[in-house]
Amino acid sequence: MVLAIVFLARTCIGFQFIAVAAQMPQLRAELHFDYSQIGILLGVFMIAGALLSLPSGMIANRLGDRRTIQIGLVALIAGGAILGSGETFHAALIGRVIGGFGAVFITVPAAKILTDWFVGKEMATAMSVLGVAWPVGIAVGMSLLPFINVWSDWRVAVYVTAAAPALAMLLVSTLPAPGERTEAESAPANPVARPPLWSIQPREFWIILAGGAAWPLMSTGGYVVFSSYAPVMLIDRGIPHTTAALVISLLSWLLIVIIPLGGYLTDRTGKKDLMFWGGCLAAAAAIAMVPVMDPVELWVVLSAFLGFTVGMVMALPGEVLSPKSRATGLGLYYTVYYIGTGVLPAIAGWIQDTMGSAAFVIWFSAACLALAPFSLLAFRILQYRWKLGDRGW
Repeated sequence: MVLAIVFLARTCIGFQFIAVAAQMPQLRAELHFDYSQIGILLGVFMIAGALLSLPSGMIANRLGDRRTIQIGLVALIAGGAILGSGETFHAALIGRVIGGFGAVFITVPAAKILTDWFVGKEMATAMSVLGVAWPVGIAVGMSLLPFINVWSDWRVAVYVTAAAPALAMLLVSTLPAPGERTEAESAPANPVARPPLWSIQPREFWIILAGGAAWPLMSTGGYVVFSSYAPVMLIDRGIPHTTAALVISLLSWLLIVIIPLGGYLTDRTGKKDLMFWGGCLAAAAAIAMVPVMDPVELWVVLSAFLGFTVGMVMALPGEVLSPKSRATGLGLYYTVYYIGTGVLPAIAGWIQDTMGSAAFVIWFSAACLALAPFSLLAFRILQYRWKLGDRGW
């Protein structure tokens, strides 16, 4: 039941996040946004997490996970409404920031719930199910929103992304609060004593920081940037907007199947690092081929190898964080994720404006994927040194 709640809520995040990319031609034509501004609107939705990941965990400890997720859904509703009614870049920016606040108030409590429940027992599988909600939202957005724009206009399409979390609110409010019950069950015997707001060992801090870049490089640099700008390349070739969006959305639809499969295989085989390295490098090679070799559909399909990495990278903090440091450690991990997720799309937009071709943005996406495993390598080196230190070597 809890997994269904957080899956639905996180799907709403991906659905609203991709609205800017799905409506990119209309935003440029009607509101005269350049690609750098589009990149900022994509990135700022997630950069709020850099400021709020740690506080959101603390707030969830005080208000409960369900209530915190509801706050996030309200912010998504408001953000989508402001973006849809805006006439200027600054209005759109405000809407995206508010929506971004909502995203982090949903994501961090959701990850903590699953970490509490599944640590030590098929964690990668559970996290991969949560992770698949992101591409589900993006796939639905990339496939559906351009058609809504054809039938009506881009504002109606954006309003739909605000209506989805409103429906989710109704469903969430009818469900129990299992996250709050879990916290009560795991609370210390002395109810008066409260855990400190900042509770993480220095070595845990540095390990999480070292591995934190792996996720945004893979997910945002490799997946979101590619999904956002590959349709631009196809449109430049004369392919209709709706067709281009459908072709690139193939990746998101494939990830819906591959991400849970990757999590299951990770737990069953134990080959976590091998799957991450192989998935990132195979997807990077496929994405690099998209601008230079047809058929595009083949390389989009092969890029779905990145799905084998998602459950593993989301479960990574659980390998080193103790129960008392979990809230702070996850907040730190998500802070690094959100910084990367905010910065990388803005860089992509700058590359598009500077080079005048989406091909260079796609190659930037491939480079991000190729770099992601080296963050994991840094994580493993520090983790290994930590274990040697514990053994007195």
